[in-house]
Amino acid sequence: MKLINFQLKGRFAHFLRAEASASALSYPVPPRTVILGIIGAVLGLSKDEPQVVLEPAHIAISGRLPKTLWHRAKFRKDPPAPLPYIISKAQRPDRKMAPEKATLVLQEWLFNPAYTVWVSIPSPYILQLESRLKKKQWYFTPSLGLSEMIADIEYLGSPECFPLPEGIYDVQSVFQQGTGVLDMKQVLSRELSIHLLQMPRTVTPDRVFSHCRYILERDARPAPVKTNQAYKTDNKVIMFL
Repeated sequence: MKLINFQLKGRFAHFLRAEASASALSYPVPPRTVILGIIGAVLGLSKDEPQVVLEPAHIAISGRLPKTLWHRAKFRKDPPAPLPYIISKAQRPDRKMAPEKATLVLQEWLFNPAYTVWVSIPSPYILQLESRLKKKQWYFTPSLGLSEMIADIEYLGSPECFPLPEGIYDVQSVFQQGTGVLDMKQVLSRELSIHLLQMPRTVTPDRVFSHCRYILERDARPAPVKTNQAYKTDNKVIMFL
């Protein structure tokens, strides 16, 4: 299987959690649905096309959990009062003008996020993606969750990957819970920091999401996993989201 390998990074990122309410929490890594959206932006696909035309997609991601900061964002409820068409020098503000209403919401922003991504998508899109990433050409500006958070994408290569037989491997990517079992003796001896996370995996054109539970290591260190769903690429072992 041919993969497209690229680095995804930026100054800030915000991947809104599905369960977030007033306080806008962020996933620490971009979900699979976000990666599909970024690929769609590079290829010029419309908003609801990537989850249809790019499937079946194989996506793997690795990266340290970035530091976070809380930003107070202003969301306007009502538009400001309209300005008069004619303005005179001696004009005074109309006392009847309603004040502009706004709501302040805390957002969790990721600071200097950086991830390594491996993807395989159907033809001819994989060839188009490879060409565009090499030339740094995309139809729409890719972003890291919010349109203001522009993504920096760097093409790393187009390696081949091969399935591995069942065994214990040092997996260097995020992987689904249930597709492998952690070797806890090695986890404890290496003092690894394991995180459990539930994130969206697929989405329909009607915006109905399905979720999966994932396992990742905080500092992107290899985690020993017994599995039959590991792949070897560029001397690394990865598992797909």
